[in-house]
Amino acid sequence: MQIPLQLKLKKKAHKEIARLQDIVIDTLYKIFPKAVLHGGTAIWRCYKGNRFSEDIDVYMEKDIDKIELFFKEMEKIGFKVVKKRIRENSLFSKLVFEGTEIRFEAIFKKTSGIIKEYETIDGILTNVYTFSPECLIEEKVDTYLGRRKIRDLYDIFFLLRYVKEPLSIKAKISELLKNFKEPVDAAQLKVLILFGAVPTKNEILDYLRSWMNMQQL
Repeated sequence: MQIPLQLKLKKKAHKEIARLQDIVIDTLYKIFPKAVLHGGTAIWRCYKGNRFSEDIDVYMEKDIDKIELFFKEMEKIGFKVVKKRIRENSLFSKLVFEGTEIRFEAIFKKTSGIIKEYETIDGILTNVYTFSPECLIEEKVDTYLGRRKIRDLYDIFFLLRYVKEPLSIKAKISELLKNFKEPVDAAQLKVLILFGAVPTKNEILDYLRSWMNMQQL
């Protein structure tokens, strides 16, 4: 039996952030219907993840008029845009609603995703574009090697259960194990896991090595 999202969230702050994320996603897809959700929130909402993620990360087209419309719509709803930085290839913003802050980040790149169901805090399933588990893992390996946060290592571990084409990511997992360096924030994982056992860094690495060995059979 699947645990409803609202029951997974024990902290009031997490519930409020999740509710605001749903509003942002709904508004985003009305203006950018081909936006592709990725990162931790995509894993949590589209792949039944149990790691909380605050940020909304997307790929979308660079259309300044539409971007300005998006932020105007957010303000109409009641959000305050406390930070908005638009660069050549990216967007970074912070939105606040009744004291709760969320971050919305975009990379301006046309890319195709796959349709997946996104679960809202109320248990409603809505369609969004995101990446396959294989593509998300490839991104997460690069992200971990770049910033060495335990959450990224955990996401790789979690997503492996959904992989349908193991050969496509075998080299990437090998790259991670070969170039692995200690996470800078290993103790933080227990704060982010919503329910269930929290694996240690060594347990995750053992799992990855076992997975690699399975691919040799």
